[in-house]
Amino acid sequence: MRLPKLPTLPAMPQLRAALILGLLIANAIYALPVAKIKDEERNDPAFRQAEIDVWYGWFGPTLGISREKLGDWVRAYLWAQRQTVLTLRAPVRPIFDAFHVSQQWGLFAVVTEAPDRLIIEVRRNGEWETLYRRLDGDRDWHDATLKYRRVRGVWDGVRKEPKGTYKRLTQWIARVIFDEQPDVDRVRVLLEKEHKQLPWVEPDPQLERRAERYHRRGEM
Repeated sequence: MRLPKLPTLPAMPQLRAALILGLLIANAIYALPVAKIKDEERNDPAFRQAEIDVWYGWFGPTLGISREKLGDWVRAYLWAQRQTVLTLRAPVRPIFDAFHVSQQWGLFAVVTEAPDRLIIEVRRNGEWETLYRRLDGDRDWHDATLKYRRVRGVWDGVRKEPKGTYKRLTQWIARVIFDEQPDVDRVRVLLEKEHKQLPWVEPDPQLERRAERYHRRGEM
């Protein structure tokens, strides 16, 4: 008795190539940015009005349309883009959700409008002075080290509180200063949050000082 012939499986190289291609396509789809617009904002004339006003100044006269019409076009485009990307993601969403795969590989995907700036202050002869302020050419103590990506990653982030290694970083900074500058008896390390605004928005002069760590010479 002759057994029925089993279907021939694709050759392994071709199967592997197909799987890799499928994964690349799925990740490419998930890498597409999704427009930030909610359902209730689709018909809201105040939605992103400041940006639309700027775009109207650039393109409105050329296109010969009103400010309100341009706003309608922008909202319609953003909504269509959002829905298109979500639709493309739908077939592979269960796989991404099941395996908790959320990396989108977006360049500069996380950007804060209130970045932190590392500040180092020292007390010398009873007077406080700023020894280091990030991006300040006149106060650049050990700037090459403190701006290095491995060190900067400790204090420069988007979370409300710095990483757990931040405290040890401030202790190391204090020890180096005390070794190099015998007339310094206090060191204060902190983060200064500056609120950045779009070019067409009134500048915000507010500065927030946070994550302060204070070290005395005798404690080091």
